[in-house]
Amino acid sequence: MASQTPTISIKLLINLESNTVLLAEAGSDFVNTLHSLLKLPLGNIARLADMHQCLQPGCLNNLYNSVENLGLEIFRTKACKHMLLYPRNVHDVEFKKLKLNMDLSVPTGCFVCGNVECSEIFGGLFSYYKGTRCICEWGANRDIRQFIKIDAVKDETEGVLYRGESMFFITDDLRVMQGSPDDLIQFLLNMGLKNVSRVEEKVVEIERGIGSGTTPMLDELFSTIAPKEKESAEKDGKTRVKLMLRKSDRKVLYAESSEDFVDLVFSFLTIPLESVLEMVLVAKGSLTLGSISNLFRDLNTIFSVSKQKNSQQGVLPPFYSCPKEFPNICSRDPPKYYHVFTHYDHLTEGEKDTKIYLQPMDPKSPERIPTNSSGYVEKNSFVVTDDLVVQPRSSVSSISLLLEIGIQLDDVESKVISIGEVEAIALLGACLWSSSALTASLNSFAKKPKQEPL
Repeated sequence: MASQTPTISIKLLINLESNTVLLAEAGSDFVNTLHSLLKLPLGNIARLADMHQCLQPGCLNNLYNSVENLGLEIFRTKACKHMLLYPRNVHDVEFKKLKLNMDLSVPTGCFVCGNVECSEIFGGLFSYYKGTRCICEWGANRDIRQFIKIDAVKDETEGVLYRGESMFFITDDLRVMQGSPDDLIQFLLNMGLKNVSRVEEKVVEIERGIGSGTTPMLDELFSTIAPKEKESAEKDGKTRVKLMLRKSDRKVLYAESSEDFVDLVFSFLTIPLESVLEMVLVAKGSLTLGSISNLFRDLNTIFSVSKQKNSQQGVLPPFYSCPKEFPNICSRDPPKYYHVFTHYDHLTEGEKDTKIYLQPMDPKSPERIPTNSSGYVEKNSFVVTDDLVVQPRSSVSSISLLLEIGIQLDDVESKVISIGEVEAIALLGACLWSSSALTASLNSFAKKPKQEPL
């Protein structure tokens, strides 16, 4: 017998006169699912939205497709491409308890060297990803997940899931409030509805394809995020990019950059949506959010999640690259894994168990180091289009680009700018709402007279 697809029932209140949804009434299962969406990395949101054909303004899908289309030789290791295409969620274990789990994270393994003696000699080096080169030059291809254990760690799941039974109201602009008859009456009165006969209830089943038709969920995840200009600071960083602009309207045609800028934009795929919203809101007016900010604020209140606590814990899984332009985006320390190695003891003439702690290797580094290195791509020159299609410089002809755009050569100029935290946040926001992300986010910075060498 085939297993049934998990669903959650919600009750919609519909205005019969306008045939519009006033609000939804749902239990904690649905609110937990909403909360889990905020904690998904942008790469998984792009995959989820593409799977269910949800509206995706912006060019996050172009960024994701660029990673998918680039050859393995562009990346430092094979694992780098996998980490960007299937970014992990730090709460993936907890979200497995959800009745409707929207997370698309691909489980990692615990791979040790195929050389059995290596674990004893080199202290049990392991990788989360198959094929990582070991210090002894063998590949980490032996998965020992079923044999390993983990030291007791502090519970960091507080504020991740709502515990207990409760009812909630979710409005069309993604306001979430704990439901009570008084709140419902007040809401209907505020909507100008005094006669309940003008309201109809309709129960719908929500599946994993949430976002199309009945609710604005995934569609609203990419709702209006409009930039406002903010002055950049000299301390903001030294990642440089050359912008090719059209003089007549200041549109950014494309950018030429090194691997540093490409590492930055590719890292967008690994950052949880919640952290993106937090950076945007903390930017003191650098960006203005739409309905998604309502969801972010209300769920933070309901789940009592403090920004400071989240920042201290780290929002990225172990060994994910931490962009220097985002000082509050950091990876967590890996837990301490060990396995019990059973071997024959000649002294006791019997079997003996030895506890061996495993030391994780950075899957991004070809040099088999145990510390987190920076970056996903090899040293290279790249071309990044206005809508965030990334290609190696060697595979793109400048003339072909200009011919494709259809522009006069005397209408083109170049500007070199530095990318710091201010510019990076602007670009991150534009990636979600604009199909011309470079123009929308970096155009104003290119107007400044000061230039720096590339």
